Amino acid sequence: MKQKVIILSALTIVFAISSIIVTSKALAQQLPPFKVVGKDKTAISIVVPPQTTKEQLKALIYEFRKARNENTLSKMIPATTPGGAYGNYAIVWIFVFSEPSWASTDKLKKFINVSLKRPSDIKFSKEYARHVRAEYYYAGVEEYGTIGYEDDITSIRTKEYKKLF
Repeated sequence: MKQKVIILSALTIVFAISSIIVTSKALAQQLPPFKVVGKDKTAISIVVPPQTTKEQLKALIYEFRKARNENTLSKMIPATTPGGAYGNYAIVWIFVFSEPSWASTDKLKKFINVSLKRPSDIKFSKEYARHVRAEYYYAGVEEYGTIGYEDDITSIRTKEYKKLF
C-alpha cells in the first residue's frame, strides 16, 4: 500500500510540474514579439506585429504589470525614471502600436506635449489615439491597462477600447 501511495504522489508531482511548464510555454507563446521604438521621459512606444491578436495584447499588458510588480521591467523596456528616488520605473506609460511610423519618438513627444487649445493638436491627438492598440500606465497608486485607448479629457476613445484593470 505504501508503494502505491508513493508512486501516486510522485505521479501527482510530475503532473503538477508538467502543467506549470506547459502553462508557462503557452503564455510565452501568447506574448507577441515587440520592439521599443519611441521614448519621451516616462513614456515609451512599442511596436508589435500587425497580426497580433487582442488576446496577445491582453497577455502583453498583463505581463508588463507582472514585471513591474516583480521588479523585472528592465528585462522588457528601458528605465523610464533612471536613477529616480523611487526607482527606475516609478512612472511607466507604454503605448502599443502595429505601425512603426506612429510609434516614433517624434510622434510620441508631440502626443505627450500636445496643446488642447490648438485645433491642429487636437486633430493630431485623435489620429494618434486611433493607432494605439493597447496601453499600460503606472504611477504610484494609479495603474491601468487597456486594449485600445481612452482619454477622458479630450473624449478620445478607440472602437476597440476595453479596460483590463
